[in-house]
Amino acid sequence: MQAVIIKVGYIERLWLIMKRKILEMHIYLFAFLRSVISIGLLSALLLSAACGSLTTQPVDPVVAEPKGLKLDEDLLYELLAAEFAGNAGDFDTSVDFYQQAAVKSDDSRVAARATYIALYDKQYERTLELLARWRELEPEDHDIDRIYAMCHLHLHQPEEALPYVQAVLVQDSSSDKEQAMVVKQILGDDIEARDSLDLLEGLNQARTDNPHMLILQAKFAAQLEQHDRSIELLDQVLEIDDSLVDVHLIKSRIYHAQGKRDESKAVIRQVLEDHPGNLSLRMQYAHMLVGDKEYELALEQYILLKEKQPDNVEVLLNLALLYIETDQLDESAELLSHLIELDKKTDVAHYYLGRIEQNKEQFKSAIAHYIKVKNGTYVFEAKLRIAGLFARLDRVDEAIEQLNILVEETEEWSNRVRAYLAQGEIFRSHQRYQDAFDMYSRALSHNREDINLLYARALIAEKVDRVDIAESDLLKVLSIEPKNSDALNALGYTLADKTERYQEAKEYIQKAAELVPDDPAIMDSLGWVNYRLGELQEALKWLSMAFERLVDAEIAAHYGEVLWQSNQKDKAREVWKKGQEVNAQHPVLVETLKKFKP
Repeated sequence: MQAVIIKVGYIERLWLIMKRKILEMHIYLFAFLRSVISIGLLSALLLSAACGSLTTQPVDPVVAEPKGLKLDEDLLYELLAAEFAGNAGDFDTSVDFYQQAAVKSDDSRVAARATYIALYDKQYERTLELLARWRELEPEDHDIDRIYAMCHLHLHQPEEALPYVQAVLVQDSSSDKEQAMVVKQILGDDIEARDSLDLLEGLNQARTDNPHMLILQAKFAAQLEQHDRSIELLDQVLEIDDSLVDVHLIKSRIYHAQGKRDESKAVIRQVLEDHPGNLSLRMQYAHMLVGDKEYELALEQYILLKEKQPDNVEVLLNLALLYIETDQLDESAELLSHLIELDKKTDVAHYYLGRIEQNKEQFKSAIAHYIKVKNGTYVFEAKLRIAGLFARLDRVDEAIEQLNILVEETEEWSNRVRAYLAQGEIFRSHQRYQDAFDMYSRALSHNREDINLLYARALIAEKVDRVDIAESDLLKVLSIEPKNSDALNALGYTLADKTERYQEAKEYIQKAAELVPDDPAIMDSLGWVNYRLGELQEALKWLSMAFERLVDAEIAAHYGEVLWQSNQKDKAREVWKKGQEVNAQHPVLVETLKKFKP
């Protein structure tokens, strides 16, 4: 017979204890069977067990029964049936037979085994019944109180669980911290936070001076978003023992959860003044400053941490990233190179060194770093950037091939979409609009509902005079996301620019403007559609607002055209010149200048 293995949380530990207790019983049982039952008789016994009856010859009275376990025919049958049922996964039947055996047997190990199987199968009411029999047979077993407590907690009865937990703690003569750990083990991960909090409330009312138990209560209060109560409990802890620095960390996190970021940082800052050598606390403070984008203050903290721990990998990496954020690229590169020398975080280091080189427009050097990113979360990003840099070096076909390979080797759809979009952007920037359109069409054959691909193809479709496709793709996007302002604006602009459905176009753009009123791209579209409707003053109003918010080549093209048509030619030339300074090769601006020859 093979014992059922318990594999969950605290029950697993209890089960291992129980296995030790019943091992002797199993050895005795096997020895007993070998001694008194022949092969033929054992076969008959098993057959009889399957048929629901037991007919055996009387056991030779000369053979001694194992000490503490009085086996008769009925008890032997029930034990075997219980084990066979348990091994087959039929725990209801197993508990039924073990419960019958526990009533007949005066051996506490039978009752204990029945209890653990019922507990494993989450039959908490039956477990309580079996515990009563186990306690009757072995009143001094301390594990019984633990299981009583666990069952009542699973049944959402924390008040009933309280005396049993207190009994466990009375038996445990360990320190306050260890007692809190005992309670934490009893609560485990599957007891509801509300029940755990109620139990701890009762424990801490009975004894108010265990700081670690109060901390445990405070954590559950915070989990239930009782933040003020949690802070009160932690302050009570500090009154008992103000040397528990971690309590300040917990307070800080609770303030942070409440959105009280200044209070959160103030707690850590105050503790650091009293404990300047607490590096984990300083690390936490630095991390909080980064989260609030207070990069200069965060730099100060990480520099102090580096002085104390010059080869701490996390400190070096975070400091390097902060240097990038504050545009101190040489300092960052030095730290990242040091990480590579230490053979630590090498993939991350090469990735960010690649970004530094790319930012300096040292594209070949950047590619050399990206190629060395072999493992981890940055591999995909590195390969995506390599393709983009090939395109920047006019190696467009190589870039597209790299992205095709990346698509094939990438299982996650969202990343495949990013690779498709990167291909589309390369084709667009090199005015290979038909190639982009064909690529997006192939990509959409794998998922015709992808909003990003539909939107991207719609923008390219207009470039290849497939306004019908552009319109249908954008309408598809809007059927999925009716309040997609980008799609509303794109559809309105396309209709205004490529058709004579100006009033319909204006309605789409106005819906987009209601959703995002300060978007310069939408303002540009409003100006353009009003221009197409012949409303020049309204067009100038919107286009001037758009150009004021964003000096963009396409907005400059539109704004300049309306100014020119309004006989403000000098101002039009000035606007077009600013647009050329941003992007002299923008196709819309180029076409506009060719049209008006300013």
